[in-house]
Amino acid sequence: MKRLLHNFLASLSILTLVSFLTGCRTEDELNVGGRPWNTPKSWEGGLPSSMTEGR
Repeated sequence: MKRLLHNFLASLSILTLVSFLTGCRTEDELNVGGRPWNTPKSWEGGLPSSMTEGR
């Protein structure tokens, strides 16, 4: 029983230490890029403008 309590406290202290070292990230820090990863590129989708001229 004593060994189980010791292991539990050791695990708890390690988890606490890791959480303090990593810190909390805000929404601004998570969204570093200017556009989402799944936004289409300028050349993806849609027809070229020359195909739709004169219609």
